[in-house]
Amino acid sequence: MYHMIPVLGLDIDMITVPVLVWAVYIAFVIGIVASYYNKIYLGRAVRSVIDAKAYGVENAKTAEELGFAKSPLILSAIEKGILSRFIKIKEEEGQRLYYMDEELRIRAELRYQGKKSELYFGIIGIIVFLILAFVAAEYLPELFDLLKDLAS
Repeated sequence: MYHMIPVLGLDIDMITVPVLVWAVYIAFVIGIVASYYNKIYLGRAVRSVIDAKAYGVENAKTAEELGFAKSPLILSAIEKGILSRFIKIKEEEGQRLYYMDEELRIRAELRYQGKKSELYFGIIGIIVFLILAFVAAEYLPELFDLLKDLAS
């Protein structure tokens, strides 16, 4: 297995080209999954607020009315997560009411508009990148050896 020590001048024996290639691939897959989770799962709350026309404090609705009362991940994302910039909370008579400012509606729609084609592109991207990772893990060490021999 080819070590990157001569190429980068590192003193770490554990880093090899295939390990780096697979680390980049894993980071890519995690990014795709996180993006899908954010847009589809968390976006469900944003789309339900928009569909219910809960714009402004006067039109605020409960989580039950909006359909995400039994989703602790969504509620957590609204309270202190990524959705807190779009969906606001108002306490009234011991109830939590959720609403969105009208000015944020267009930005929220653009960001969380759920399209099925994005899932297909994500899956295709993962498959294509997997093939490229196999090729890179197999042939990059040989290419680095060739470049090292040419340089010396």
